[in-house]
Amino acid sequence: MAQEIAPRTRSGVNGVVGVVLASLVLVGAVVERVVAQAKPGTAKPAAASGAKTTLSGIYTAAQAAKGEDIYYTSCISCHPKGTYAGVGFKNNWNNRPLWDLWDWISNKMPKNDPGSLEPGQVVQVMAYILQQNKMPAGSVALPPNEKTLYGIKIQIK
Repeated sequence: MAQEIAPRTRSGVNGVVGVVLASLVLVGAVVERVVAQAKPGTAKPAAASGAKTTLSGIYTAAQAAKGEDIYYTSCISCHPKGTYAGVGFKNNWNNRPLWDLWDWISNKMPKNDPGSLEPGQVVQVMAYILQQNKMPAGSVALPPNEKTLYGIKIQIK
């Protein structure tokens, strides 16, 4: 039995045209919003939002000293001094949450025994790495806390 095809009605065409027009209006509004945000002087700087960075003194000198000890016992055999400092570190970690560095060290290091460092040791190694990248120490210890570490942006001069 042959199937009958219903003729296209005028209201069906108008419905399609209406959907297309509504879509174009929505796309136009989104483009307008993106362009407005991209104009110089319209974006808020990170400091204005109250975000902490690694330039805010987020670890103590004592943590960095303990991290240096851990580095020399657990890390230096694979990572010669300077491996996690300078341009290479900046290219890989700048503008990322400090949690990303925590996650990397705590799950993948040391290479010969991944995940073997205690949370306090991971933070100490991180403090040493931050110190090696000329980020200032502060008076309050960096805690091994996910929420805190997500709230700190790695920022390198």
